[in-house]
Order: sequence, then C-alpha cells, then structure tokens
Amino acid sequence: MNRKGWSFGLASILGAAALIGGYLMLPEGVGPAPAFAQVGTVTFPELEKLVHYTTVRRGVTREHMLTNQAALDAIQAGQPVPTGTHVVLVDYQSDVLARYLVAEKTGNNPDDWAYQAFTPERSIKTDDESPARCYSCHQSRQDRQYMFTFSDARSFQD
Repeated sequence: MNRKGWSFGLASILGAAALIGGYLMLPEGVGPAPAFAQVGTVTFPELEKLVHYTTVRRGVTREHMLTNQAALDAIQAGQPVPTGTHVVLVDYQSDVLARYLVAEKTGNNPDDWAYQAFTPERSIKTDDESPARCYSCHQSRQDRQYMFTFSDARSFQD
C-alpha cells in the first residue's frame, strides 16, 4: 500500500473513532431516543375494547387500525395520547390474519412508545420481527405521536 492510501485509511479510522467516542460521551438524554426493543415489554390489549378507526389497503395487504376512545379523543383535542394507550395494526395478507403489530404508550414523554409483533394466536412473534426496527421507522412520525395513521385518527368520527 502506498503512503497516501495508508494515511487515508488511518485518518478514516481515527475519524470514525472520534465520532463514536463523541457520541458515547454525550450527556444523558442527548442524542437519539432509546428504542424499547425488549421482548415482552408490550402487553397484548383487549381488542374488543378498542375502536377500529381506519383500514389501510395495499395490494393483498389489508391493515385494520385500532386504538382506544381516550386516545382518539386526545388526538382530536390536540393532546398527547394517554399512557397505557395501545395502537394495534391487524395485518391481513390475502384476507388471512398474518400478525398483530402493537404499539404501547409506556410513559408520559412523547417518545415513550414500545413495539411488539404478535402471532395470530396472540403470542409474541420473535422469529423475523424487530421492535427496534419499528421504533426506528416510527421516529419519522414524531410530530404525529409516532403514528402513520395520525390523520385518520384525528378525523375519525363514530
């Protein structure tokens, strides 16, 4: 390897180390919010107590969206959803129940959400689902209470 290539490689390694070290030294609470990726953090809600507020369709996929009335009332009033709120995506593939994706508001901070996938039998689905991936994707909806169907919830009427 020539001297120029070696210098560039060393500079790249040192730069990456500085970035990682700087991130790790940030004060508590600064930087990205933690994802609740611990399996079993989310409880499976009583579906019969939830309100079906919209359905999303994409090809063979049909997603029924459910939450409680208190969450809908809060969203429509411009308030944060209450702690303990569940938002459930009931996922059908070609009209067959494939899974449940459940988000649960776990605290009073706006970003206190935890995510978990469940099988059609309502047991925790761990084989190919990542709660951290759910949290990461929902970060783009931070201004909409982490919900992709926020507008639907806001405009929902019984």
